[in-house]
Amino acid sequence: MTATKPNGTYTNGHTRSPIQASNLFFTPLPPTHVVPPGKESHGRYMLTIPWNRVSGWGQPKIGPRQDLTFDPLAGVLQYAVTCFEGMKCYKSDQGDLRLFRPKKNFDRLKRSAGRLGLPNEWDNDELLELFAKLMALEQPLVPSTDGSNLYIRPTLLETSEGFGIKEDAFAAEALLYVVTTLNLGLGLYPSSEGDKGIKLDACKEYIRAWPGGTGSYKLGANYGTVNISKKPGYAMSLWLHGKEDFISEAGAMNVFIIKEAPDGYLEFITMPLSNGIVLPGITRESIIELLQDHASGKQAFPLEGVPQKIRVVERDLSMPEIIKGLEDGTMKGMFGCGTGVVVVTVGEIQYQSQTYKIPSNPIIKVLRDTMTGIQRGKIDEGRSWSFKVPEWNPQGKDGEEEEHVTAA
Repeated sequence: MTATKPNGTYTNGHTRSPIQASNLFFTPLPPTHVVPPGKESHGRYMLTIPWNRVSGWGQPKIGPRQDLTFDPLAGVLQYAVTCFEGMKCYKSDQGDLRLFRPKKNFDRLKRSAGRLGLPNEWDNDELLELFAKLMALEQPLVPSTDGSNLYIRPTLLETSEGFGIKEDAFAAEALLYVVTTLNLGLGLYPSSEGDKGIKLDACKEYIRAWPGGTGSYKLGANYGTVNISKKPGYAMSLWLHGKEDFISEAGAMNVFIIKEAPDGYLEFITMPLSNGIVLPGITRESIIELLQDHASGKQAFPLEGVPQKIRVVERDLSMPEIIKGLEDGTMKGMFGCGTGVVVVTVGEIQYQSQTYKIPSNPIIKVLRDTMTGIQRGKIDEGRSWSFKVPEWNPQGKDGEEEEHVTAA
């Protein structure tokens, strides 16, 4: 057998099989299909693509949503060797389907996979074509009302035995699968006029991430282990780190503070990515780009309501600084952003047994309306961020079954 390198190439120069959308094998729902009780909000289909170290990516398949089966010693079960992405599919007023910057999610999934020793090489265009076909099949399920969506969960995990000390850290077999469900984050979605915002508990008991850890990767282990920190009556935890009580994220979303600077500029302060604690959010990146282009005069903000004298600042910011800003009036608002909530106002923080009210700011609604407008194809931001899903109406089965290959 020819030896292989971790990056997916054979030592003789040959490469493993890539993801190829043209090899898709499609199985339609049977005429007798019945949605199982309790699964009514889930998509009917799923995409699966197996991988192993011998042959690379296997045949992509789209078929009815079903359970997965793993060896009891699979890496995903023993050591949580899994990463995922959060994406959404929107329906425009014209009835077409939209994805928001999907290749950004694919790149972030590659980065997370590399951190775990999972396969992290594929052509984003090929994967996007497969995603688009899955979305097209679920077109009847995608809601069209503002704030509604079909949530997409691409997941990559180790299916080979991951028990005990291995020769190296790289998986022998893995599976990439994609399932969908309706309206994740809908309850937290609005930042409407008069909205008081969500309540956060500044958590010191549990630590979500630390320098040099995995906080900047979207790994399954980052989320399940911290859910226990959420206190009743609060939407989510505001994560703190360091003896200074620097804030990082809130729940699973990035955070921005709106603060008036001494020179009169309105600063949008968010935590830096440099220390590896904060996830590089795609909504975060998009908001920063829109604000910076507006501030520089390169391109006006898509909707009115954002002043010209603004700046984006990426730096550490502590709870004591937030409290000081509330006391001297320079604190002008706070919001979270991410795939689930898009943009949501933060109205209250509990910290060291004290409750701090955060002032509301109408700019937050402008940000929210801008992002949702772009996502649903109402606003053209001039950057091609909204991907229109092509129609696909398959007849019967596409492709041919491939021979199963077992990794050595």
